[in-house]
Amino acid sequence: MDHFAVIFGKQDARSPLTDAVTELSWSSQRDEIARSMSVRMKDAPDIHVAGMLMCFSQQTRGVLLHAKNQFFHGPIIKVEKDEFTNAWELEANEISWYLAKNKGTRPYLKGDAGEELQRFIRTTGIDFRCPKLGFTLDERYGTMPHSELILDVLQKAYERSGYRYHLDVIRTDQSFYLQVTREGTNTKVPIFIPDQMEASTAGYSLEETYTVVTAQKYKDDKLIASVTKSDAGGIKTLGRMEEILEVEENENPATVATQRLKSLSTPKQIKKITVKHEDHTLAGLRAGWLVLIKTDHVSKWIVESADTSFRNGLYTVQLVLERREA
Repeated sequence: MDHFAVIFGKQDARSPLTDAVTELSWSSQRDEIARSMSVRMKDAPDIHVAGMLMCFSQQTRGVLLHAKNQFFHGPIIKVEKDEFTNAWELEANEISWYLAKNKGTRPYLKGDAGEELQRFIRTTGIDFRCPKLGFTLDERYGTMPHSELILDVLQKAYERSGYRYHLDVIRTDQSFYLQVTREGTNTKVPIFIPDQMEASTAGYSLEETYTVVTAQKYKDDKLIASVTKSDAGGIKTLGRMEEILEVEENENPATVATQRLKSLSTPKQIKKITVKHEDHTLAGLRAGWLVLIKTDHVSKWIVESADTSFRNGLYTVQLVLERREA
């Protein structure tokens, strides 16, 4: 495979797998902590679980095996070898998968949500970076995996701001760090045209639609404030669907209810496409990316899920998309 490489690493040892690979596929989903990858190989060198799978595509000029060209890095969690044909199947997850395999003991977050999340995860020794998320927390969590804590805070950020976030792995020359990134802020924005598409469907969904939002504030387990905002037109045409949120002590329930109703009261426009391309710079495409579709006009979409396979130099990508208006 030209301009593409797969490497197996165990401690300081490195073994090239590129020539043995017959097919790779990887996927990412919104609200998941790590991407997953499957690899099929023939006549490969000896592979072990807990070794690292590293994948590179020619995204920049220069040496292929450079940090800027690496789009996947993570532990091999399952290995199967056919003892008759010497065919291998591997399953690997992004390095952030380890956040789901370690728990924090009753973490307490008090202060800016992003800063507090960053502070706590860094106590584990992980280089974890998170921007300010625009709200504060004063919450004692139960003992839980680090991944669940991160996803809970990011869900709260979405409820307050209407912005979704995902976790990305950023490679450096010597190491890596984990970065919380707002959806749609990718610097490389793919543009797909109908000629690249094998399939395309479009529609709407009510799964995340609410026409009534109630924001409640509690103190010492007692309800001290409750504000309900409704979309009368939406109730008439779509039906009554109510979301109830608990707000923090310093938040205004009316403001939160108004903001959430605005973002939730319209049915979500969705699209599913299957795209084929040969662009190695798009190997890292994942849930949370902004993509453009160019027909008689250019429309903006956020990737909810991405399933990619790579074989014989050709990428096949199945995308579930959500319309982005601005």
